[in-house]
Amino acid sequence: MEKKLWVVLLLLCFVVKILANPQRVLVITELGGQHAEFTQRGLRWLNQQAELQNFSVREINDCRELKAGEITEYDLIVQLNYPPYVWSDASVKDFEKTVDEGKVAWIGFHHASLLGEFDGYGMWQWFSDFLGGIRFQNYIAERADGEVTVEDPGHPVMLGVHPKFIIREDEWYTYDKTPRPQVHVLASVNEDSYQPTSKVRMGDHPVIWTNPKKAARNVYFQIGHSGSLFDNPDFVKMFLNAILWGLNRPMKCYDDASLEAGLKVQPVMASKQIRDHLTLSVPMSTGKRATGQPDDPDYAIYGTASITLPLKNRNLEKWNRLSFDVRTDLDAGVANVNVALETKRNSGLGAHLVNVKGNDWQHVVYQIAELPRKDVSAIRLYTDIKGKNISQKDSIHYEIRNLQLERVAQPEPVSGWQVVPGQIAYSMSGYLPHGNKTAVVTGIGGNFQLIDELTHQVVYEGTTMMPETTLDGRLSVLDFSDFKQEGIYSLTLDTLHTLPFSISSHCMDGTMWKMLNFIRCQRCGDVVPGIHGKCHTDVFCDYNGRQISYGGGWHDAGDLSQQTLQTGDVVYALLETYQACKQNQPQLAAQLKEEALYGLRQLVNTRLGNGWRASSIGLLHWTDGVTGTADDIHSVRKQHNAFDNYLYAAYEAYAAMVLQDSNLRKVAIEDFGFADEQFLREGIDSFKIVMEHVYNTSDATWMAAASWSASMLYELTGEASYAEKAARYMAYTLDCQEQTGHYAGFFYRDKSRRAIIHYIHQSREQLPIQALVALCKTQPTHADFIRWKNAIELYGHYLKQIVASTQPYGMAPSGIYKKNEYEDKDGFYRLHLWVPENAPELYNLQLQEGIQMDDNHYIRRFPVWFSIFNGNEALILSTGKAAALCGKYLNDDTLLNIGREQLYWTVGKNPLCQSLIYGEGHRYPSQDSFSSGEIVGEIPVGIRSLGNTDVPYFPMTNNACYKEVWLTSAGKWLSLIADLMSL
Repeated sequence: MEKKLWVVLLLLCFVVKILANPQRVLVITELGGQHAEFTQRGLRWLNQQAELQNFSVREINDCRELKAGEITEYDLIVQLNYPPYVWSDASVKDFEKTVDEGKVAWIGFHHASLLGEFDGYGMWQWFSDFLGGIRFQNYIAERADGEVTVEDPGHPVMLGVHPKFIIREDEWYTYDKTPRPQVHVLASVNEDSYQPTSKVRMGDHPVIWTNPKKAARNVYFQIGHSGSLFDNPDFVKMFLNAILWGLNRPMKCYDDASLEAGLKVQPVMASKQIRDHLTLSVPMSTGKRATGQPDDPDYAIYGTASITLPLKNRNLEKWNRLSFDVRTDLDAGVANVNVALETKRNSGLGAHLVNVKGNDWQHVVYQIAELPRKDVSAIRLYTDIKGKNISQKDSIHYEIRNLQLERVAQPEPVSGWQVVPGQIAYSMSGYLPHGNKTAVVTGIGGNFQLIDELTHQVVYEGTTMMPETTLDGRLSVLDFSDFKQEGIYSLTLDTLHTLPFSISSHCMDGTMWKMLNFIRCQRCGDVVPGIHGKCHTDVFCDYNGRQISYGGGWHDAGDLSQQTLQTGDVVYALLETYQACKQNQPQLAAQLKEEALYGLRQLVNTRLGNGWRASSIGLLHWTDGVTGTADDIHSVRKQHNAFDNYLYAAYEAYAAMVLQDSNLRKVAIEDFGFADEQFLREGIDSFKIVMEHVYNTSDATWMAAASWSASMLYELTGEASYAEKAARYMAYTLDCQEQTGHYAGFFYRDKSRRAIIHYIHQSREQLPIQALVALCKTQPTHADFIRWKNAIELYGHYLKQIVASTQPYGMAPSGIYKKNEYEDKDGFYRLHLWVPENAPELYNLQLQEGIQMDDNHYIRRFPVWFSIFNGNEALILSTGKAAALCGKYLNDDTLLNIGREQLYWTVGKNPLCQSLIYGEGHRYPSQDSFSSGEIVGEIPVGIRSLGNTDVPYFPMTNNACYKEVWLTSAGKWLSLIADLMSL
C-alpha cells in the first residue's frame, strides 16, 4: 500500500510539474450586424487556439456586465470588433488602469477604433489617446481589397509574415489624422492598391499599430471586417503572434524564411533512393541512471536509439545532399534526430541535428557537399535518450520515409569572404539612422537605388565602390550612410533586390524581443510552455551538510548545463538594457526587468556562505524533479574564486542601484569583501575547474575585473576605500598594455608580455575598458585620470587599426598575435583545451594564414583554435561592447560604428548572407538546440574559420560548437545594444 501511494504521489508531482495554470483571456464581441461572420469565425478560432495553447476563453457581449475589478482577473483582453463605447463607468476605469499599469495585455480589431459620438455615446478620450489621438472619419462602405506593407518586420506580432500581403474585402477606416506620431506603426495599407479603387483615403494610412508608451502589451488591427480573414495565412499568423506576445508565451517558429526553406525549393538535378521507409523506436527512459565520465558524471544520457544503413564504402561524391521526410508521435516536448555519414576520413563536424517540429510530415534537406564522402561506410540515424520531460509516453517513434541522395547544381556556399551569389549582404534588421549604412556584393557592382517601400519611390541613388581590402576576391560596397530619414526601404542593384528593412532608432527592438524569448525559453527550474516543465529542482550542490537546489537561472546552451557566472553576465546585460529602455519603451523594459529578476534569484540562491558559490554543472538529461528519487544529482560544482566574487559583487551593486534594493546592496558589499579577503590572502586565483569559462582568465583581465568591481562598489556606497582600490588594482592591467608601435593599445596576459590576451569561446574583451571608463567617470580628479583616458584612447586606436583587416564587412577581428605564444605554457593550455600534440606547429601555421605585420606579429581575423570550442559571436560582440564604451566616452563615432557593425554582421551583413538570430530577417539557419528545440531568438556560438585558414566557415551540418545555441551570445548582444541605444 505504501509503495502504491508513493507511486501515486510521484505521478501527481510530475503532472503538477508539467502543467502551468491556464492563463485567462477575455473576449469582448460585437454580436450580429455585418461583422457577425468575422466575430463567429474569430471565436471558433480562438477556442481552437485555447485548447492548443492551454489558455481559457470567456466571451462577453456587453462590457456593462463587468464588475469592478474583474478585468484584473484576466491576462489578455481581445476586443473582437466591440466598439469603444457601451462600457460601464467601472469597466472604463478598470480598463484604463490595467493598461496603464501593464496588468493586462490587449488586442483590438476593426470596430475598436470607432471613436467619436455614436449611438448616443460620447468620445472616450483616453481610448482615443491610446490609439494615437484619432477620431473616426469615414470608411469604404462597398469594401475593397488592399495591399498591406509591413513597416516593422522585426516586431513579435509580424513574425513570419510576408513583407507585403493582400487583405480582401475590408472597409479601411479613415480618421481625422494619422495616428503615426503617437504610436508605433507595424503595417500600413497602400491606398493606390485598392480594388476597386476608392476616393475614401487619408494619405498616410496605418492599419496595424501598437502604443509602446503604455505599460501593457497592445496591438490594434484596423482590419477585421470579413470572415475570410481566417483563410489568410498572414492574418492568422499575426493574430496568433499577438496572443503569444500578449500572454508572454514562447514565440512560434516559422521556417518559411529560413535557410533550409531555400534549400527545399532548389531544383534537384538527380536523385537516388536509399530506403523507402524506416522506423526508429525510442524509450523515454531505460530504467537506469544516466552516467557519464568520472570527471563529469552527470553530463550523460540514458542511451542512444539508432539505425545504421550499410553502404559498403560507397563513393558518394557525385551527390551533394541527403533528403527525407520525418515525423514523430511525441505528445509533448522536444524531438530531434541526428544524421551522420560514417566515412574513413573524419570531417570533424559530427552529426547533423534535425529539430523535428511536430506530428506532421516534415521534409528535411541536409547538404553534404562540404563533407568527405569518397568512402562512405554507412548512414546512421540516431537520437539520444535524455529522459521524459513533459511527455507522458513511455516510448516514441520516428517515421522516416523516402531517404534519398540528391544532386543540385549550386550547393549553398559555406565558406569564404565572397558574398553568396545572387545576394546582397546587408543588415536584415535594418540600420540605426546615425553611423555607417553599407551593404556588400561580389563583383564590380554599379549603380544602386534605395527605394521607399511605402511610396515605391527611389529616395537615394549611388554608385558602388571597391574598397581597399585584404580579403580575397572582388567586393563592392553600397554606401548610403548619408541617408538618415527613418522608414522602411529596400536596396536594388541590377537584378539584385533586398527584402525590406528599416532605418530607425528602433530597428533592433525586434531582436531584443526575440532575444528575450530565447532567454525566457532557457529558464531552468520553471515551466516553459511547450518545451519543459519545472525542471532540475532535484539537482543539488552539497555544502557543509546542506543540499542546495541548483534549479533556477537559465540553461546555458543546447544542453542543460549551467554556469552561475554566465547567469550573472546575462543578468547584468538585461539590467543594462532595462535602463536604456525604461523611459520610452515600458513594455520591453518590463520584460527585461522580469527576466533579470529571475536570474538574480539564482545568483543570490547559489551563495553558500563565506564566499563559496555553487558554480556549475554539465548536464544533458531531464530528471523527474522530485527530491529523494534515484535520479537526484549531487554533483554541482562549487568554488571560492576571488575573480568570480568580484564580478558577482559588480553585478549585484549595479542591480542594487538600478532596482533600489537594499538587500542586494548588502550582498554586493559582502561578496566584494569575500573577494578582497581571498585576494589579500592568496593573490590572483589559480583556477581549478577546467570546464568553467574563467579557467583561461589572464592576470591582466583578473585585475581589471577587481578594479571595475571596486568602482561599482564606490558608485553604490560612496566609500573612498573602494575608489582607492579601483585605482590601485587597475595599475597592474595598465602595465600590461602595449604603448608603442602602429598597433599599440592591446593588452598582454600579464607583465611578462609573453602572450597577448585572446579568446576562443567565452570573451571578456570589454573588461579592461569597462574598468577604465568606470574610473574616469567616478574619479575625474584623480592623479591618474590622464593615464586612464590615454589608455582608452590607445585601445580605441588599436581597434580602428585592426578592423581594417575585415573591411568592408567590419567584423571585429580576433586581434594581434605573437609568434611562439605557446611558450607561455600555462596561458596557452588554459586557453586551448584538449589540444593535439602538434598544437605549436598548428599555431604557427594558423598565424601565417593571417596578416603579417612584422617578424613577430600577425593579425588574425578569426581566433587560433584547435578544438570543439570554435565560433566567434561572443568575441565580436564583446569587442563591439569595448568599442561602444570607448566611443561613448570619447565621443568618437568611428568607434561607435565598430560596435554597430557587430550587430549588422550578426543579422546578415556577412559573406554567407545569413541572419544568425533564428526568426530575425531571413536565411536564418536551424541551430543546435537539442534539448529545447528550435527557439525564436536563439543565437549560436558563431561563425568559425575553415581548418587552419583565416576565412569564415559555417557548415550546413548542424552541430556544436559553432551552431550550438548559447545564452552568452544573447547576453552580449543585449549588452552591446544597451550602449548603442543610450546615445
